[in-house]
Amino acid sequence: MPIMEAMACGCPVLTSDRFGTKEISGNAALLVDPESVDAIAAGIDRLLNDRELRAANIAAGLERSSQFTWTHTAAELLRVLESL
Repeated sequence: MPIMEAMACGCPVLTSDRFGTKEISGNAALLVDPESVDAIAAGIDRLLNDRELRAANIAAGLERSSQFTWTHTAAELLRVLESL
């Protein structure tokens, strides 16, 4: 999961507001329209130039990525399998 890897490494994340990436990233990424070059460019510009936004994005990303552990994943998989 590149989004989680980036967050776990302390990188600010800009991702699509569609296709499941917003569910993965939660509130820890800057979401943009993936079909709009202007929106993508504006998002990159914001993350580069807004220090507070970038710092908040990094902190939220580190927190979010800590929620995706193998133990948690295994427990969720077991819960789903048991429900079947």
